[in-house]
Amino acid sequence: MTSREAAVVEAVTDTWARLRGTARGAGVVPALTELRAAVCAGALPCGPGGHALVPTAVADGCDVAWANGRVVPRAADREDVLTEITVSGGALVALRTRGEALPDAPEAPVRAWTLGLAWVRLGLSDRLMDACMVYLGGRTVGGGTLLNQQMVKGALAEVAIEHLEIETMLGGAAPGDLDDAAVAHLHAQITRADRMLLRLLGASGFLADGPGQIARVSELLADVYVGHAPERGSR
Repeated sequence: MTSREAAVVEAVTDTWARLRGTARGAGVVPALTELRAAVCAGALPCGPGGHALVPTAVADGCDVAWANGRVVPRAADREDVLTEITVSGGALVALRTRGEALPDAPEAPVRAWTLGLAWVRLGLSDRLMDACMVYLGGRTVGGGTLLNQQMVKGALAEVAIEHLEIETMLGGAAPGDLDDAAVAHLHAQITRADRMLLRLLGASGFLADGPGQIARVSELLADVYVGHAPERGSR
């Protein structure tokens, strides 16, 4: 790798790491807004099925959309608003576009988006872990907190290992370095870690406005933009 290539990889990696920090500290709306600005400013990123899940302000400010991997003009009569999800810090809107890609339309930066989205989702998983620590630290059983229970500590350690494995795979990777299957498996691993954390939250993880909402929105993002990957074994 030349020094120029190394500098490009370092710049991209720094961008992804910032996305993780934004997602962990500020939530999904600022993180997705930052990702869109870095990868496809001015465009509505759609998944392979033509669906999008983005902050409302992002959807309102896009003149073009992705369609079948291409950037095409948006048309109001070719879009359906499916639902709006209120989250901490704002709202996300789910859309479906039926626009047709023109033969000479530029390619959409799909791989950059899905790689950056993995960093966003890892940050959201960090945020969910933080919420778990607060929840478990405030619940008592047998004179101690749930956080000090051996089984709970073991489960948290397992999630931490998952996070470390994901970070190791993502670290230093530029768009295109990992094939689509590898990125899909990383997204599946993030989903698996989130589900492990949800079990630790008990009933609070199922509340519409509770910490479990982080995991549900994160998994929905993966469904929209990546789809499902077959599991490479289970823990």
